[in-house]
Amino acid sequence: MLYENKLDKNYFVHSAFLKLIKKISFWFNKPSTNRKITILLIILSFIAPIITYLVFTNSLLFFKTTPVIAITTISIDIALLLGLCFKVIRKIIITLSDRRKGNVGSKISTKFILTFALLVLIPTITLSIFSSLFFKISMKGWFNERVLHIAEQSNIVAEAYYKEHLQNIKTDASIMGKEIDDKFNTIFLDLNKLNNFVYTQIKLRELTEAFVFKKGGAVLAKGGFTISTTPDLITGFDLIEADKGEIVFTSKRKDRVRALIKLQNIQNTYLSVGRFIDPQIIAQIQNVKDESMVYKKMYEQRNNIETTFYMVFILISLLILLISILIGLLFADTLITPITNLIKTSNQIKSGNLSVKVPQISTKDEMSLLIKTFNGMTEKLKSQRIELKKRERNAAWSDIARRIAHEIKNPLTPIQLSAEYLRSKSKNKEDKSYADTIINKVSLIENMVDEFSKFAKLPKPKFDRINLNKLCSDLMLFHKKSNKNINFIYINKKNSLFMNVDDLQMSMAISNLIQNSIESINEYKNKNQKLIGKIKLSIYFKKNYVYIKIEDNGGGLPKNFSKNKILEPYITTKKSGTGLGLAIVLRIIEEHNGNFYIEDNKVGTSALIELPRKH
Repeated sequence: MLYENKLDKNYFVHSAFLKLIKKISFWFNKPSTNRKITILLIILSFIAPIITYLVFTNSLLFFKTTPVIAITTISIDIALLLGLCFKVIRKIIITLSDRRKGNVGSKISTKFILTFALLVLIPTITLSIFSSLFFKISMKGWFNERVLHIAEQSNIVAEAYYKEHLQNIKTDASIMGKEIDDKFNTIFLDLNKLNNFVYTQIKLRELTEAFVFKKGGAVLAKGGFTISTTPDLITGFDLIEADKGEIVFTSKRKDRVRALIKLQNIQNTYLSVGRFIDPQIIAQIQNVKDESMVYKKMYEQRNNIETTFYMVFILISLLILLISILIGLLFADTLITPITNLIKTSNQIKSGNLSVKVPQISTKDEMSLLIKTFNGMTEKLKSQRIELKKRERNAAWSDIARRIAHEIKNPLTPIQLSAEYLRSKSKNKEDKSYADTIINKVSLIENMVDEFSKFAKLPKPKFDRINLNKLCSDLMLFHKKSNKNINFIYINKKNSLFMNVDDLQMSMAISNLIQNSIESINEYKNKNQKLIGKIKLSIYFKKNYVYIKIEDNGGGLPKNFSKNKILEPYITTKKSGTGLGLAIVLRIIEEHNGNFYIEDNKVGTSALIELPRKH
């Protein structure tokens, strides 16, 4: 039991892990995600060479370059390099795979990648070679044996300068001490004489300081810039060395040299003399020493420096090279994708699908203009095909209507004449009733034939500048006079709205729609006696279009009846009708470059005419 539970738990963990891997893989394979990662990688790869330069030149603002920082920087560069390599190789493999499969756009993509790679490789390799040669020549100039010799000689000169000062102070101390020893019987009996002697010697020898003191620290005489009344900078070790008869250098300051000597003829008495050295000269001497040591160290490590430079240079060059290639690949995708879409769309159009469009790109260049023009051409072809189908359909229906009108009209006249003759001769009321029925039906048939003739012989419109408001107002008034049981409402925003239309045909179209509304209301009244009929005609405009809307509160369209189908010839919702009324309206509106729509309202029906203000 425990074993089974353990297996179930392991299976659950394994399944969850696989799902996570699939989600991550799906997320990475998304084109948008892949593109974002690529752009981020390029940005980081641009920043990396700059940081590398700052690290290896020790130019970081807040950090001093250490081996750890240098190694970390190189590691990041290598990681970015591997990432760029993966992206480039992956793209090349995908492109070659598409080429083998014969996918659309793969050939031009391959050519573009090869061309761009060559354009990037040639200048990059050339620049790398010349940069390497220049660096090698510069290294020979920087680390020259003559320069090393000059640096060593400068160090020697600096040391000699300092030693010369030491030697001079040593000589001064020896001579001055000997003179004091020779004259001790005269000057030591009078301390004023001793002070004068020290002062004179300071002036004579251009000393900075001098003093005579006992071993216990008592100062017998002094002069110069010595402030202390005790020999503060002289240690016990210095006194021991002086007791041996040596001249001891006691200076602990960089701005002066000092010498200590024991007087021979005076017991436990010492002489200390000192002289200033220019601080700037001392600083220059120290700089010479330091720079000389640095140069010597760099000279010894010149091979390591050269190797490090080449490694960093190659790394940065590869980064820049791969960045350039990857940018080129992205640019290739940006350019090739629209071309590929154009080819695919062209193939679909070739197969007869004119509804397809090339996806529009965000850039505002010639490619965007080409796509826009192509889509416009496709749309025009589509509209022309629709128009051609309409014309072919109308021509076919017109031909049918013409034949029906011809075949029916010929026998109608003799039928009507015969019926009228029978009614006039017959004395039987029933026979007369039959004759009247025949005459009425013939009259209905004649009306149908007239509609057929109108549809078949509808001429091309003759456009004149007509006040559309007045035309609609007159039609509403005409129908109102003969249908007083219906409330007619006319709404317009402009008193005058002039348009180029065919007066007769537009009057026929609007009148047919009003008449349809009247018939729908009257038919619905048979079911609902309390109905107060209402027909509203409104004219309004939006942008470059004028809209004529006719609404009624009649019975509306039958349920499950297609709004588009009702506009076809010979399709009607009435018990008696040819189904040509709305077809005639549609044909007239299309000849005016407009659109016609039928909408089923909650109550009644609405018909909408859309006309361009300029056509």
